[in-house]
Amino acid sequence: MKFREVIPLKQSLDFFLTLPGSKSITNRAFLCAALAKGKSGLYGALESDDTVVMLKALRQLKIKSYTSTVLSTGELRNGIGIEGCGGRFEKGDFMFDLHNAGTATRFLTAVMAIREGTTTITGDRRMQERPIKDLVEGLRQIGVQVEYLNKTGYPPLKIIRTKDYGPAYRTGRLRTKLAVQMKGDKSSQYFSALLMLGPLLPKPLKIEVIGELVSKPYIDTTIEVMKAFGVKVKNNNYRSFEIKPQTYKACDYWIEGDASASSYWISMAYLHDGKVGFSNLLTPSLSKKLVHKENLALNSVKTEKLNKKSIQGDERYGFILKNLKNLNSKLEIDMEDMPDVAMTLACTVPFIKGQIKITGLSTLRIKETDRLAALEKELGKIGVKVKTTNDTLRTEGWIGQSSLQGKGKVLINTYNDHRMAMCFAVVGTKIPGIRIENPGCTDKTYPEFWEDLERMYLSKPIKLGNKNLVLTGMRCSGKTRHGKKIAKLLKRPFVDLDHETEKVAGLSINQIVEQKSWDHFRKLESRVCQEFADQSGLVIATGGGVVMDEENMKNLKKNGVNVFIFADPNVLAERVEKHSNTRPSLTGEGAISEIHDIWQERRDLYLRYADYVWDNTTGKVVGDSLERVFS
Repeated sequence: MKFREVIPLKQSLDFFLTLPGSKSITNRAFLCAALAKGKSGLYGALESDDTVVMLKALRQLKIKSYTSTVLSTGELRNGIGIEGCGGRFEKGDFMFDLHNAGTATRFLTAVMAIREGTTTITGDRRMQERPIKDLVEGLRQIGVQVEYLNKTGYPPLKIIRTKDYGPAYRTGRLRTKLAVQMKGDKSSQYFSALLMLGPLLPKPLKIEVIGELVSKPYIDTTIEVMKAFGVKVKNNNYRSFEIKPQTYKACDYWIEGDASASSYWISMAYLHDGKVGFSNLLTPSLSKKLVHKENLALNSVKTEKLNKKSIQGDERYGFILKNLKNLNSKLEIDMEDMPDVAMTLACTVPFIKGQIKITGLSTLRIKETDRLAALEKELGKIGVKVKTTNDTLRTEGWIGQSSLQGKGKVLINTYNDHRMAMCFAVVGTKIPGIRIENPGCTDKTYPEFWEDLERMYLSKPIKLGNKNLVLTGMRCSGKTRHGKKIAKLLKRPFVDLDHETEKVAGLSINQIVEQKSWDHFRKLESRVCQEFADQSGLVIATGGGVVMDEENMKNLKKNGVNVFIFADPNVLAERVEKHSNTRPSLTGEGAISEIHDIWQERRDLYLRYADYVWDNTTGKVVGDSLERVFS
C-alpha cells in the first residue's frame, strides 16, 4: 500500500499483546552470540528489516544460524540458534550493504577491526547521509585503519587489517592499555560499538567520554547483553568505560519486547482512557489506570524467561504520561535518555492542554530522517504549532477537533521512517482523515504493527444483552461476511438490509435504481430499517448508505449497538473491483472510481453514529477476534 488511513477510535481499549522483540537487544545479542564460542539460543528475537540485515551480514561471514524451536514458546516466539566463531571471523575481503540499519552499520564497523582482510561497509542513500566520523576517529585512536570511500565522515567505509595486525594496532603495541576519547553528544551507538569490540582486543581498552553522554539507557542495554554472554564492563559513572580482554560465552538468551514499540499503545490507552499490557515487557512505572489486568499477573514463572527487570530505558514512558494528566500551563520534559519514544510523546501532547517543551533530542537529527524537522512539518499539517531547535521541540497550546474542520484528509509523509508512521498512527486514532504514506516502512522494526493496530480496535468486549448488533460501513468492508459469523456465534438471526429491501421491491438493487431511482431505493430502505429496528436480538448488516438518513440511524440505535467496520478506501476499491463490481454507481463515475468521494462524504457520519469502530483493512484480524469480543 502507498497510503493507509487510520480511523479514529470511538471506544476505549483493553489491550494485551506480545510486542515484537527489541531491535536494540536483538542486534546486540546476534553479534555477541556470533562472537562467542559455541551455540547460543536467542528467544523472542525480532524478525524485521534491520535484524535481517544484521543476520545476513553474519551469515556472509560464515556464522551459522538456524531456527531453534526447543525452548521457544508462544509468547517468546522466533527462536534463533547461532553458532559463534569465538571472535575469529572468516578471512578475506567482504562487502556489506546494510541498507539503513544504524545498529548493524555502527557495530560491524567496529567489530570488523579484528577480522583479517578488507571490509567494505555501505548502505542506502540515507545511511550515506548519517554521520559516523566520531566512531571512525575513535577506532583510529587505537590504530584501526579505516578509509572513507566517498564523503569524509560518512559511509561507505573500508576497514583494513593485515595478518600481524599490520597498521591496525601498531600505534598501541608499546602501551599497557588502549585508549579512546570520544564526544558523548552524538550517538550512544558509537560507544556501544566500541564496548562490544573491547573484549576482543589484545589489551585492555578504556573509553573516555568527552562532555555529557547521551542516551545512557542504550549503553546500559549493551552492558547488560554483554554480561549475559560472559563479558564484564566497568562503567565509571558514564565518564569512562573499561574493558579487559575477555571471551564471549555462548548462552540461551531471552529478548524482551521492544519498549519503544510499547509507547504507541501506552499513548493510545492514555488518550482513550483505556488499559494496555504486554506479555514480554515489564512496565513497573505504568499507572494502574493504564495497566491491563493480565500485565499485573505477570509472575515469576513468566518473567523468569525474560530478564526479570527491563534492561531498556524506554519502559519508563508510562511514568512520563502519568504526570501530564492535569497539566494546565507549561512543562519541560527531558527525553535525552529515551529519544525514540520522545517522538510518540510529541504526537501525544497536542491533545493535552498546556505548552510542553521536550528537550534532549539532538540525536533525532541523525536518525533514519531528521526526525525533529519531520515532526515539525507533519504536526503542522494538522494544525499543531511546533517550534524546534537543534535539540528541543515545543508544542504551542492545544489542538481540538475543530482544527481539522474542512480539511477532509491529511497526508502524513513518513520519510521512510518507521517511527514517523507509528507515531502518527496514534494521532489517527484521535483525528479523522490521517493518511500515512508508505505504511510498509514499519517493517524496519515492527512488521506486525498494522495488524496489532487492528487488534487494538477489537480489544474491547461488546455486551449486547438483548439489543441488536448493527453493522455499518462502506461496501466490501466486511459487514455481511462478519455479520453472518457473529450471528452463528451468538445463535441469533442474521439480517442483511440490502437483501431485505430487494425482497420488498421484488427487484435487485440494480433493477430498482434502473427502473425507479436511488431516491426510491432509499425510501424502501428506510421502511425496512424501521421494521427490523423494532425487533430485538438480531445481527443486522446495513447497506453502505444507510447512515445518510438520520432517521434510519436513530431507529437502528434505539435498540441497537452500532459497530462501524472500516477499511482503507484503496483496499475497498480493490475488493469492489474483484468481488462486487455489479452495483450501480451513485455518482455516475463508476463504482470503483467514486469510492473515495463517497468515503469523504460519509466518514464523519459513520463515526458520529458508531459505538465501536473496527478496522478491517488487512482482512486478517476481525474474523479471528470475534469469539473473544463477544465472549
